Amino acid sequence: MIKKAAVINDLSGFGKCSLTASIAILSVMGVQPCPMPTAVLTNQTGYKKFFSLDFTDYLHNYSEMWRENGENFDGIYSGYVADKRQIDIISDFIAQFKKSYTRVLVDPVMGDNGSLYSAYTAETCDKIKNLVKKADLITPNLTELCLLTDTGYEELVSKSDSDRYLDMISEIARKAVSHSNQTVIVTGIKKGGCIYNEVVSSSGVHCTKSLQYGSGFSGTGDIFASIICASVINGDDISLAAERATGFIETAIQDTVKEPYNKNDGINFEKFLYTLH
Repeated sequence: MIKKAAVINDLSGFGKCSLTASIAILSVMGVQPCPMPTAVLTNQTGYKKFFSLDFTDYLHNYSEMWRENGENFDGIYSGYVADKRQIDIISDFIAQFKKSYTRVLVDPVMGDNGSLYSAYTAETCDKIKNLVKKADLITPNLTELCLLTDTGYEELVSKSDSDRYLDMISEIARKAVSHSNQTVIVTGIKKGGCIYNEVVSSSGVHCTKSLQYGSGFSGTGDIFASIICASVINGDDISLAAERATGFIETAIQDTVKEPYNKNDGINFEKFLYTLH
């Protein structure tokens, strides 16, 4: 039987992110994505204008109907939350649907480039800190890692020229791990014209590297987490999964920057989906 993953994230009409990216990637990797939208947006929030419809009041219907229908999931992947109340709903969902074989990935979406997203509060962050304790895998960017561990972002990135910079980050990542079986993948670490992703687990640290193009693109974090999610559900080694995700994104970005682009539009990942099969 085909494996299934509950994917709890927003659905944006433009931006090639969140559910738009996850549905395509999980599908091509042989995992059935079962979307549970936290919000429906005309386009992701990086655009000048957008409209968002909060789905908080409907999330219980998903849990209830899926439970009554006897559904089970090989993976649960949560991302953007539109309201702090959703975090408790997601936590309850994990408690209800997680089996011994279910891999849980939490992407603790809270901020980027050293700043907390405007819709998020300290209470929201505290709730997300508790949610990540229920995950097998956590995929924070550097800002989110700092928020999870109460680390000063500006002070940390001021040391990016240090030979120990990546080691510093892996040491901080260990603080975000609540038990020995958890894995933290810190994404989008900028250093010396390159982007690094660090896989930190009880078995050690593995680092992937790619060249940096532009100042950032919509959806790359969602694409990365989706590849990781499908990979671990399929039983792949986490370090190899991180290498696969890094290489896929770099290839898509290299294609994107060949022509004039708007970073809010995301990257040209569709034409390379076949490489994930």
